[in-house]
Amino acid sequence: MKNPKQSSFSTGTGPVRLEAILFDLFHTLIDLRDVPAGTSTPELLGLDPVTWSRKVVEDSPHHALGTEADPIESVRMIAHALDPSIPMEKIIAAAEARPRRFRAALLGVRGEVLAMLQCIKGLGLKMALVSNAGIDEVTSWEESPLAPFFDAALFSCHEKVMKPDPEIYHRAAELLDTRPENCLFVGDGGSREHEGAAAVGMPTVLLLALLRPSYPAVAERRARNTTWVVESFPELTTLIERLHLDGLPSTP
Repeated sequence: MKNPKQSSFSTGTGPVRLEAILFDLFHTLIDLRDVPAGTSTPELLGLDPVTWSRKVVEDSPHHALGTEADPIESVRMIAHALDPSIPMEKIIAAAEARPRRFRAALLGVRGEVLAMLQCIKGLGLKMALVSNAGIDEVTSWEESPLAPFFDAALFSCHEKVMKPDPEIYHRAAELLDTRPENCLFVGDGGSREHEGAAAVGMPTVLLLALLRPSYPAVAERRARNTTWVVESFPELTTLIERLHLDGLPSTP
């Protein structure tokens, strides 16, 4: 477990009580590479997966904010921005496959993830999910074994606000009836999510347990601008147990 910042429990006003954990979803709690190959959108469209992912995450706000409700048109806008020659039949097939693919990922959660969440619940901590997600990606959320663990789930397509906007972190804390400084944010670092969490006073964890095996180059490029860097779910569980006892570092 690495602590890239010089955080101390003895400075400022002293340690702050940990009351809640905010989690990202994709590449943090679920890995789409656990779904059978050949079903991903970039594979069906003949595009590079990393290029597609970067376009979706960094340059397609209509998708994450749900402002384009037609799933086929949403995929077409992204696909044709990358390659205008992709035929509509491929786009339609890719759009129709997306809900099935994300449902499989949401239902097939790894046991080590569920064990970690069970441990956190056992500590009496509240949990919220804060995810930049399109409408077609979260239609099966309520069926997921993840859902019962969370006291609140905030998806950008429903909230009409996305990370790293401070508003979505404030909403999550309010729904959990706590303050941002009493929350810990955990994510894989996409969408500058840790910057947004830190901006509202939340200590942060960069979790690489799923990202590093699937996208090692992306994991290496992730900014180490968090309070902690963690490589596995057992390591994260140990950190949360310690913070539950000792408290969070106070923010300046």
